Amino acid sequence: MKLSKEKIQYIDTYLKQSGVTYWDVRAELLDHFVMGIEQKMTEKRIGFEEALNEITIAFGNTTRKKYVLNVDNTKWIPSGTFSEGEAFKKLQREKQKQIGKKNFKAYWKELSTLFFSIKFYVELIFMILLIFTISKYSEKWALGLGFLYVFHPLFLIGYKYLKGEIPKKSLYIQMSMLGLILWINIFNLIPNGYRSIYDEKLDFQMYIWMLIVLFPFIKTSFIRYNKVCEEAKKYYDLIA
Repeated sequence: MKLSKEKIQYIDTYLKQSGVTYWDVRAELLDHFVMGIEQKMTEKRIGFEEALNEITIAFGNTTRKKYVLNVDNTKWIPSGTFSEGEAFKKLQREKQKQIGKKNFKAYWKELSTLFFSIKFYVELIFMILLIFTISKYSEKWALGLGFLYVFHPLFLIGYKYLKGEIPKKSLYIQMSMLGLILWINIFNLIPNGYRSIYDEKLDFQMYIWMLIVLFPFIKTSFIRYNKVCEEAKKYYDLIA
């Protein structure tokens, strides 16, 4: 028995209310639910609600009756079931680990490829020349331009996000963003750690070396993030 679009949308909403907040994880679960419910309704000749309840329990969740007030607001009446989503939350945590491992391997592969790119060395040399040329007039401006040069793709990411070109609530994209957040935090942690140990600020040269050394790692994070976004967008457009 094939489910209608309305029933499939009902399952999607049901999963969302059960704690499956990421659409890409929900899309994978939705396939399992639809096939499982259709099979149970055909083979066991049971209703949609009962089949949904059985599939939910089969995933390791517990279900409860959902009640709403009647039209006169005088009595609570049953209105389907809902799941607290314990197994779904566990599944999302497992998915995070899987994606983390996948991203880690893809990141280092991307980084090794970067070191064989002529374009990368041109960009690195240009950054170094730009910083040291401007530093002759103002070290403050040189450092600011250096940071802007390294992290300028963040502005493009923000622009795409606001335009809706980057799907929201995607676990794959969120996990990929962790790499960028890591490098941004490093530029806070190292100066703060240095200040707490030596009771003085990092000098201009140290900041420049940080930018030069970390540039390939940061650039790789941006490359990886953009690829994940492109893949997620194609998948999102396909199922939307």
